[in-house]
Amino acid sequence: MRVKTIVGSLLVFSLMCGALAQGGPGQPRQGGQRQREQGFGRMAGANIAGMLLQRPDVQRELNLTEQQKTQIRQIQESMRQAMQELRNAPPQERRQKMEELRQRHDPTKVLNEAQKKRLRELELQALGPTAFLQPQVADTLKLTQEQRARLQGIVMQQIQQLREQFQSGGFGQGQGAQNLQQLRDEIEKQMLEVLTPAQREQWQQMQGKPFQFEGGRPTLWGGLDGFGRRQGSPRGGSGFGGSGFGN
Repeated sequence: MRVKTIVGSLLVFSLMCGALAQGGPGQPRQGGQRQREQGFGRMAGANIAGMLLQRPDVQRELNLTEQQKTQIRQIQESMRQAMQELRNAPPQERRQKMEELRQRHDPTKVLNEAQKKRLRELELQALGPTAFLQPQVADTLKLTQEQRARLQGIVMQQIQQLREQFQSGGFGQGQGAQNLQQLRDEIEKQMLEVLTPAQREQWQQMQGKPFQFEGGRPTLWGGLDGFGRRQGSPRGGSGFGGSGFGN
């Protein structure tokens, strides 16, 4: 695995959970903890729908019409162009305008209600247990403050482990992908164990009918290729492909 792919894996995963890094995980829901949850929700949820909607297997699952596919491409192209113009904006202004752009260029607005529901189920399947850190998911599962704090602690601990492995050369040629997969599996196992049996059953119901993603389940933090590669690339793989956000 190339060095830049490993760097990208660390960067993407850190960004995905970066909102959790500010302050301790045991802060009350009002204020710090809720703000971190909302930050993760924006990072982990805002772009997933658009990424999934570019996948042919997801398009078939949703029974998208050709008109819908065209509209989605147009919306996403407009979003890419608008984001290019924000590159030189101050950080605070950029964050605010990016949120406005996401709402204005939301590709899910061309879907009907049934398609939106199924897409949300696919998002949860793609995210896996890391979705527990999204406020709406945590609220639906009725996670306690203790559970939320434990989940945040698991993620932050694994981020640190990922950094340490990278710094110590633990992602050498040929073993980086395997190490990342093992890390994801371990994180998800630990996070699922935080839930009660009833919550785990509800989580399964929230995901709907299991879907077999072509090339394997997508991952937000499997490397730069997962964001920059187009569907149909000879290398295949588990990334979202062709999102435009990693190009």
